[in-house]
Amino acid sequence: MGGSFHDRFSVSDGPSDFGNRIASPSVTGAFERSLGLGVPYHVGIAVWDLDEAMTRLGRTLGLERWGTLETETPAVYRGSETTTGIRSAFARTGELIVELVQPTGGGFTAQTFLDERGEGIYHLGYWVDDVPAAIRIAAELGIGVDWATPPGEAPFAVYLDSGPTLGVHIELVGVAMRPVIENAIARAQT
Repeated sequence: MGGSFHDRFSVSDGPSDFGNRIASPSVTGAFERSLGLGVPYHVGIAVWDLDEAMTRLGRTLGLERWGTLETETPAVYRGSETTTGIRSAFARTGELIVELVQPTGGGFTAQTFLDERGEGIYHLGYWVDDVPAAIRIAAELGIGVDWATPPGEAPFAVYLDSGPTLGVHIELVGVAMRPVIENAIARAQT
């Protein structure tokens, strides 16, 4: 696949613009259709303290069992290589997965959101069969990549810099990651 991540894909150079607006359903729907994304499978909430948030939001949203993952992964954030640390918790409510995200180190979209806005919904997640192809389609729409992992390879998860357009980022997750997330949730249900 040759070349740096920056050479192969359109990269956001920041600063983020989460803004204080919510895109209209017509804008959001058109964006999703143009990328061919369908329906989001999860909503991502940036949190300062994962354990506290699981208790607080679990009680508020009626979610009792959370599957957790901790990762530290090489990534590209706004064109610069970094190592991103993440603690995540996943719970299912109907067909939708709620993901809580606590950044633990390195450049990352959730950390920027927390620093600028505090806790809250910062992304919608979609399964995609071909992450690089989806990135190219986004680039044709003028939307760059804010964060991606891993550098130097075909990324399996990326955050598109859709905040200025939609008010939230779009996370594209390769379908190969689905068993990892589903297994974390299943372990919590037993």
